[in-house]
Amino acid sequence: MTKIMVVGASGVLGKLICHELLRIYKNHIELIVTDYRTERGEELANSLNSEVKFQHVDINDQESVETSIKEIDVVVVVVKQRTPLIQRICIKRGILCIDVTPFYDFVKEVKQLDQSAKINNTASVVMAGFFPGLSGLMVKEAVLKFEEVTEVNVALLQNTNATAGISGILDKMKIIDFNVYYKNNDISGFTEKRKMYFLDHLREKEVRLIDHAEKSLLNDIISTKRLNYWTAWNSSSFNTLVSILRQVGLTKKIDKLNKGVLSKLMIHNAHKDEYAFLTVEVKGMMENREVVKYLSLRTDSDYQTTAMVTAALTKIILNKKIKGALTPFEVTNISEVTTVINSNTILVEETLHDIE
Repeated sequence: MTKIMVVGASGVLGKLICHELLRIYKNHIELIVTDYRTERGEELANSLNSEVKFQHVDINDQESVETSIKEIDVVVVVVKQRTPLIQRICIKRGILCIDVTPFYDFVKEVKQLDQSAKINNTASVVMAGFFPGLSGLMVKEAVLKFEEVTEVNVALLQNTNATAGISGILDKMKIIDFNVYYKNNDISGFTEKRKMYFLDHLREKEVRLIDHAEKSLLNDIISTKRLNYWTAWNSSSFNTLVSILRQVGLTKKIDKLNKGVLSKLMIHNAHKDEYAFLTVEVKGMMENREVVKYLSLRTDSDYQTTAMVTAALTKIILNKKIKGALTPFEVTNISEVTTVINSNTILVEETLHDIE
């Protein structure tokens, strides 16, 4: 039976990943949840399944990590690390590691472990989630059949009602805070605007330009200099608030604010939907025609989708026996991932138009 450990299982995303692992594997796994707080971790394990086990792990204590990560098939990392300690230990012991982190500096450190992972016949996968993760797979799918790609735009329409938790809010704020190199200029993130088509919307929605770690990695495999990432929330007033926070420099300090203040930025209402929408727009030449293709996705929840993608990747990569330090778009495709996920909560639609 496949043995999977989830490091950081007690957080909002960690719990969702645990549920998705049990669903996708139909409970035919040995699941171990970890936490540095024993009582909380044991409570989570008991709430999931009588067969789920708890293991105390403190990611800031190398001895704790070294002692705990052994005789396991997969480690899923849902916590932020200062350095890729868990990845190094997994590689040394030939254990598949899958991490959801969206930040480029950390991803770059993991990618430097590529040769070591190959030597030890294992894989270490980063950016395993929705945005980034599934977004990269959508780009990979969308550019197929193009003889020439002139421009790619990736846009995420977020929901202010998302079950993101404090860490989710912080991650989103940090991403929009980076400057963006756009049209030969270095500009502030979340300032440049455009409108994009999203599934189930009668009108195009305004989104704002951001820097994104996935862009740097996709640039290596897509032959276009014009690859742009955009995002916004489904509330214009919230977008205005975020823009003001960005302008006055508070997004840089937002993680130092009181958690009660942060939680008021996104108040989840369980009785309302939390749909998220992702669109990839590709312009270029196809069969000697200048065309634009839209690959659009709607999902019930961005965090739930991150959990589903992460769980699906464990199964896909174990079956393929892939080696190296990799991203999802280097090892699979959107069709394979959605097949393993097997959920009607994700809807994907493709449209193609001639450019007049």
